[in-house]
Amino acid sequence: MHANARVLLYSDTNDAGDLAGKLEQHGFQPLPAASREDALRIVTGRYPDIAIVDAATNDEGAQFRQDLRDLRPEGSMPTIVIGTADDAPDDGLQTEFLPAPFRDAELFSRLETLARLVTMQGELSLRAETSQLYGLEAPMPVAQPDTVDDSQILLIAEDAAHAQTIAEMITGPDGATTKVETVAQPYEAIERLLAASFDAVVALRDDDAESLLNFCRDLRNHANLFNMPLLVLSQGDDDTAHDQAYEAGASDVLDLADAEPRLLPRLQHLVRQQRYRRAMQDVYREGRHYAGNDALTGLFGHGYLHTHLQKQIAECQARNKDLAVGFFDITRMTDINREYGYVSGDRLLRQIGGAIGGLVRAEDLPARFGGDKFCVVLPDTDMASARPVLHRIASVINFTEFAIQDIDEPVKVDIQNGCAVLQSDDSAESLIARARADIKGG
Repeated sequence: MHANARVLLYSDTNDAGDLAGKLEQHGFQPLPAASREDALRIVTGRYPDIAIVDAATNDEGAQFRQDLRDLRPEGSMPTIVIGTADDAPDDGLQTEFLPAPFRDAELFSRLETLARLVTMQGELSLRAETSQLYGLEAPMPVAQPDTVDDSQILLIAEDAAHAQTIAEMITGPDGATTKVETVAQPYEAIERLLAASFDAVVALRDDDAESLLNFCRDLRNHANLFNMPLLVLSQGDDDTAHDQAYEAGASDVLDLADAEPRLLPRLQHLVRQQRYRRAMQDVYREGRHYAGNDALTGLFGHGYLHTHLQKQIAECQARNKDLAVGFFDITRMTDINREYGYVSGDRLLRQIGGAIGGLVRAEDLPARFGGDKFCVVLPDTDMASARPVLHRIASVINFTEFAIQDIDEPVKVDIQNGCAVLQSDDSAESLIARARADIKGG
């Protein structure tokens, strides 16, 4: 999933028009600017989410970045600086340095990462406002980590000599604070990632490329690991190999032959972004605990759902952003209550609510709509991205055999799902109603 973010494109090159077209193809909204004055007008009048600054030909790029800091002293706009090496002096985890020439897949991988951070930050701010309306404690602001001194890296490399060389690159001169664990094969990595806490994965692409690509896909499709940074080292400057790795889910792809100056700073940057995401996820989880007023499931309640969704709708309509709502309905809940009793039925609902809450992204808002019905609000998400996620959640629940206290046999449920995306005239009620009606027979 990615946000259809507004992207300021500050460049005076002939390629700017091509890049704007590519941004549109990927679902982003390009806001082109050929001068510093144009760029500043866009920042103050059209509120872009992310900036792309071409530093290769534009001498005013550095000054414009200072302008952004002055305009937003609480936190500069996430920015991708093209034409500057990514081992440049650190400028915060929301600044990406992209050496020129670059691959499109490389640019959009970094753009997707920044868009996700923008979504998480924006949703956290909205939830603070909603919580205050309910007289609840607002979520605490999350500080961006300046450094990470105790990172844990999982290295996938079959060749022992290569593994040793890469580990030395990763640890760098202050390697005592960076721990590297090595596995030989990609199929071993998922088990290790689930057994211990790692900040990132570095994988060497060898002759068995398909095995690594399958690992990339498995990582991105795993409910607990899809955020894990994955840096792939490729043996050979092959555009097709690089694009395949990005398409499969790599966060970054570097050539092993010239990785020495870039690997460590790039990896440290990815780790800091990961720690920042995790810190925001912790705040989101805490928010469910104290803001959710559904005592049975611990999810957000009906009233909070409507109030917050209406705020999201206003925000998305003002900024022309996507917003999706998923609706879940347990079709046999009446029969389950009749057969096992209402106490057991409530225990089942509690487990189903926990499953829904555990399968969505941190910034998604899971709520109990009422009775045996649940809602999930997915900010910055279109139908093409939302539909597979909702089907996956329903599939996991439908294939789960729930163990309920005082019931001797496992209980299976049939949960159906529907989806709707924001339209220009929607209210919270109409958007939820269309998601509910999307369920067959709803």
